Amino acid sequence: MQIRLVTASDILAWMELSAEHDQYVLELVPDLTEWYEGDGESSPAYDDYMQFKISKNEAYMAVSPNGYCLGVAAVSRTNNRITFFAVSHKADLNLVGGTILTHALEELDGSKTVLINEIASTAPWINGYKELFYSLGFTYLRDDFENGVPVNTFERAPVSEA
Repeated sequence: MQIRLVTASDILAWMELSAEHDQYVLELVPDLTEWYEGDGESSPAYDDYMQFKISKNEAYMAVSPNGYCLGVAAVSRTNNRITFFAVSHKADLNLVGGTILTHALEELDGSKTVLINEIASTAPWINGYKELFYSLGFTYLRDDFENGVPVNTFERAPVSEA
């Protein structure tokens, strides 16, 4: 497995990965319109978001030896957040998820708090994400909304240098 920057040619693979998770969003809201189209104010449309992350070199893809997208993580260096995280259902959640989340954390400032949102689904796959967050030092912070969908916000305390 290789971790590399997402490029414009990877957008379809990123969209397909995201679509694998639509079922979990639909547990929480009746349709995916605001989730993908944004709210026109503080939340951008998903296409615009992907383009922006690619242009800032803030999106990373875990790729199998045959070039298949295993997972994606995107960050905001400005806000010290992981802004997107997903692992393909065809991949090993702990191996791929742990590797790509660790990479994302290395791209952020560990001396500051790091935040990540995850949809508030209780599906086993999403609970696996949350367990992975806990294993990497995140703790539950609060319930919130992202693009009209209930999410749980997790935080990772600053890592002190000894």
